[in-house]
Amino acid sequence: MQTEQRRVSAWKELRVLTWQFLLIQLHSRKNLLLSLTFPIVAPAITVWIAGENMFVHFEGTKSACFVLVSAAIWGGLFNSIQTVVQERENIKRDYESGLRLRCYTASRAGVQFVLCVVQTALLTSSFIGVRERYGNDLPKQGLILDSPLQEYFVTLMLLMFAADAIGLFVSSMVKKPESANVVAPYILIVQLIFSGILFPMEGAGKIFSYGMLSRWGMEGLGSISDLNELPLQIQATVPTVPHEADAMFLHSDWHLLGIWLILLGFSALFLVAGNLFLHRIAKNSR
Repeated sequence: MQTEQRRVSAWKELRVLTWQFLLIQLHSRKNLLLSLTFPIVAPAITVWIAGENMFVHFEGTKSACFVLVSAAIWGGLFNSIQTVVQERENIKRDYESGLRLRCYTASRAGVQFVLCVVQTALLTSSFIGVRERYGNDLPKQGLILDSPLQEYFVTLMLLMFAADAIGLFVSSMVKKPESANVVAPYILIVQLIFSGILFPMEGAGKIFSYGMLSRWGMEGLGSISDLNELPLQIQATVPTVPHEADAMFLHSDWHLLGIWLILLGFSALFLVAGNLFLHRIAKNSR
């Protein structure tokens, strides 16, 4: 009579899967280089194109924040959009051998989180670059943390990781890597259109915008930057032009905390949804 092989613990399986995926990422030098290049290029572009007017007037600051939000969302999607779909056959095989899909999802999400932290640190250098090149001062004090620079980092990191979670979700849905590459730009376009920044949102469009990471990313950066207190560009020549406060950019600690919790909620939602699709892949139903 054969003795049934004892299954390893979930914690050990998670550690093994995480280590394996980390090694895969480190050996994929081309993808790793691209992942670390974009958060260097994006701050350079932000400082060069929009940095001169950042923290000087409302429009300039909002435009610079929008560039950073777009970069964070695209970076998160790019990180993970190919992760699962490239491993479909391995997932099916390993599931038959006892793979815990929750450990698989957690291992991928954990490594991606570390990557997002590194990328966000580079992306946050935009604010330092603006200060050093143009002498524009950041807000004097943070709403929740000691400095606004720390709050910019947390907001962009949560935004990027939420986009990364969407990438994992999409990668779990599609059957071919080429399909994932086709879907990614459309996700970004929808995020940008319904951010509430490019076009005013009314009615159903406004309701739909609440489901966009871009909206919450802009709310976060705008709140930290205290956009409502910055003068309009036209007020430099016509001081009497009124500047109505936008509720999106409410400068308060509870507003910013709520945004962080919403971004965390998006991450959890898409990671769970992606894990559910993994079960369909593993059971050969897709």
